[in-house]
Amino acid sequence: MSTVAHPKQNYPTNSEPGGKGFLHYLRPFLNNTVGAKLLVAITGLMLSGFVVGHLIGNLKVYSGAESLNAYAYFLKHSLGILIWVARGGLLVAFVTHIVLVLRLKALSRAARPIPYANPGTIQATYTSRYMLVTGLAIFFFLMYHLAHFTFGWVHTADGTNYLDLKDANGHHDVYAMVIAGFRTSYIAVLYIVAQVFLFLHLIHGFQSAFQTLGLNTPRLQPAWRMMGLGLAAFLLIGNVSIPIAVLSGWIQ
Repeated sequence: MSTVAHPKQNYPTNSEPGGKGFLHYLRPFLNNTVGAKLLVAITGLMLSGFVVGHLIGNLKVYSGAESLNAYAYFLKHSLGILIWVARGGLLVAFVTHIVLVLRLKALSRAARPIPYANPGTIQATYTSRYMLVTGLAIFFFLMYHLAHFTFGWVHTADGTNYLDLKDANGHHDVYAMVIAGFRTSYIAVLYIVAQVFLFLHLIHGFQSAFQTLGLNTPRLQPAWRMMGLGLAAFLLIGNVSIPIAVLSGWIQ
């Protein structure tokens, strides 16, 4: 009995360059807009959670120097390697979020090189139309914020580097650093303006993330919108209150 010879098919293996390894499955996910939008939504929610936790920690400034400095010492020394794992995760999430947003914007423009004569933005909200602008503003502010408070590159406390400020226990005096930083009016104003950009970004970004994840149904949409507005307002009021409290002399 004769057999029919089938053409040889070259299926990729894990050992071959085109094998079905991790990148093999990840690449199609990143190369299409649906996968990119899902990652933008997930990383956006991760970053939202971080800024909330960051603000809650910063609000310890109202409890006094001992409370805030003890919290800062705990984060820097008591968590050990966990703090670096968290920082690494946040860095990856932040870079992924920015890169994919820019990629999606580029793909959108490439798909429609000639803009519409009458763009249909009547129903689009102001915040949704300027998400890229507010996002880039937040990015540049973050670079300044790291250079300001984290690395102490751009300002000093009466000639003393922020990182050299010590409290009575010999620990980094974060409380004094905050006071010194916001005592200068233009720095305080810069931080306040940045929080307004964050507020505008989150109003649309929060509910948009749930829509991308398929959770923004007509019934749930008002709830997500209110949650996004509440989250953005909480961050705006909390973050803006600190430089205002320093400038007004409430925190000394």
